[in-house]
Amino acid sequence: MTHRIQVIGDELFGADGEAAALFSELLLCENPSRPLQFAISASVRFSLDSLLARAPSDILGKQAEWIVLGLGLHELKMVADADKAFVPYKALVDDIVSKTSSLLCLLTIPGEALPECASIVEEFNEKLKLLESVRVRVLDFAECVANYEKDQLERGKFARNLYDSSHLPTSLCHALLGLFIQKNFFKQKEPENGF
Repeated sequence: MTHRIQVIGDELFGADGEAAALFSELLLCENPSRPLQFAISASVRFSLDSLLARAPSDILGKQAEWIVLGLGLHELKMVADADKAFVPYKALVDDIVSKTSSLLCLLTIPGEALPECASIVEEFNEKLKLLESVRVRVLDFAECVANYEKDQLERGKFARNLYDSSHLPTSLCHALLGLFIQKNFFKQKEPENGF
């Protein structure tokens, strides 16, 4: 459906999809006259294979003009292997691209979200970037977090953490992610059939 934005994510968006909700609100605040509808499923807690099996009703049936995918973190926590996590992710993206005319935004995952597997997360993100095309754009949230933390170091002891001691995103992280997606969502010269 024209002007419908579907947001699908896992723990990357927070336990209750807080960052996805913030993104939608910020986008509406910035674009009050633009007709926008949202379908938010930002607390997915099952495998990417299961999500692919459910795609006809949960994704393809929504007929969204834009789809934001904040997935992969849950899968990486289960398999701790970039290749094993990427295969079903790519299959999902390929399925969406082949069966819809939707435009996709894929989010990279900060290593801080899974520090015990930071190199695996980085490898996964590099694979994700290879999916970029006319209809698929990768938004590098991992780089955004790295830059933010670098800037925060200048503040020393007054810096606020994006992730808590259990590696869960804080409310500050939710706000940063929501703002990051909102700022970058329409920020690209629109190709003929793109964003």
